[in-house]
Amino acid sequence: MGAVFSPLVRIILVLILSAVPIAAQDSPFQKDPVEEYAALSLQALLVVGIAIVSYSLFRYRGRIQGTVSWLALITGVAVIPLVTGLVGTIVVLERAEQVQFCASCHLTMKPYVDDLKNDASNSLAAVHYKNRYIASNQCYECHTSYGLHGTVEAKISGMVDTFKYYTGTYQLPIRMRNAYRNDDCLKCHAQSAKWEPLHQDVREALFTGQMTCMECHNEKNPAHNLTSKVAGR
Repeated sequence: MGAVFSPLVRIILVLILSAVPIAAQDSPFQKDPVEEYAALSLQALLVVGIAIVSYSLFRYRGRIQGTVSWLALITGVAVIPLVTGLVGTIVVLERAEQVQFCASCHLTMKPYVDDLKNDASNSLAAVHYKNRYIASNQCYECHTSYGLHGTVEAKISGMVDTFKYYTGTYQLPIRMRNAYRNDDCLKCHAQSAKWEPLHQDVREALFTGQMTCMECHNEKNPAHNLTSKVAGR
């Protein structure tokens, strides 16, 4: 049985490692070592879990016999799935902030990501991206409000959007749920040395919402320059 089991483990290991690639970052300096090791640990745990369950099926043929078989059963079908579920959720939520994740919904988001990465574009998204005003996770940083509330709100909205995408229940052209908030611009720009002297006359109006940032910026630098009718506005 051991001779059969050893090749089986190697095959499972190759399949899982090839099926769960680590997402590439835009720059090697933006890699999070904790995320990298968490992903590797997750893959290792999956291999161990499958190996334990496979061993139990071969060794005990589905029968519960003694302490060892009980431990194998509990570990393989309860403990490891629980741990991998928790670790996997953390890794997925972190990777959901990356531009690559947004681009994976190519039927809806590809025109936006193409514009973001277009050096010739004058859109706000492209200007922020090519000048690295935001070092990484550019889509997420601009479309997420500040603080814990903003993070929770973004994750919930992201899960809803992902569900709609893979179930085909989204509508084109896609539209934002609500108008873009000044706060999402001001959380970075307000009180900066460059921003303050240029916005004194409209400062209070921007903070109170009486006027929007895009009232002035839209003509010269629209949020996105879209070449696809699929994306809409």
